[in-house]
Amino acid sequence: MGEPELRRLAARLRHGRGEADAQGDAWSAAVHTVALEDVERLGRERGIDLSDEAGPSGTVHG
Repeated sequence: MGEPELRRLAARLRHGRGEADAQGDAWSAAVHTVALEDVERLGRERGIDLSDEAGPSGTVHG
């Protein structure tokens, strides 16, 4: 999985987490958070910083 795919996956997970939060679905939000943490870790291992792709609101920039 290359950088573009990791960035897209991180963006999708952040979006899903935001939707789960908005719906009050704590379990789904937690699942998205754990998956996002795994993707961010994988990015770090490959020299890709995915941690600052979103602002405080959780919206993706760019």
